[in-house]
Amino acid sequence: MSVSLFTLAALTCTIFLHIRHGLSASLNLTLNAVLALLWAVSFALLAWWCSGTLAHVCDAQNWESEAGISVCRMYKALFSFALLGFVATALASGLDIRVMRSARRRGVFQQLDVLDGGNGKRDGEVGEEDVNPNPVAARAQRARGGDGYALPEEQFEYNDIGYQGAAGQVGRSRI
Repeated sequence: MSVSLFTLAALTCTIFLHIRHGLSASLNLTLNAVLALLWAVSFALLAWWCSGTLAHVCDAQNWESEAGISVCRMYKALFSFALLGFVATALASGLDIRVMRSARRRGVFQQLDVLDGGNGKRDGEVGEEDVNPNPVAARAQRARGGDGYALPEEQFEYNDIGYQGAAGQVGRSRI
């Protein structure tokens, strides 16, 4: 029961942190790893404690009355829910590990020097190259021998600037 309450408290805190500030992957991994460890210990203790109950069938021959059969079913349901909690927390830890690895694989953000006259240089490169986010446009521009970016003239050919009326003709209202 305490591990379930710790899990609910951790989920509530991480959801609140994620909404308000953004959630650090290392913090979430740490919380989920601790919770997975607690779930593993509590699940192992529960399995050891009720192993005799889990090995028997919930019938009148083993449990003698309807109340006994009901208790047997409750223990089996408790075992199932504890198993589900352990698996879900272990999968959440695995997901956190995968997110951290993919974030490290992508590398660190490196700002381009686009504002420095368009002469952005990457580490280890020699010479001046135009940092154009559209490589097709950059090749076409170099083929024309152009310098910098140019706006297409057809962008400014919008002549329909008159008011057409939103709800029909605008005029004197009828009273």
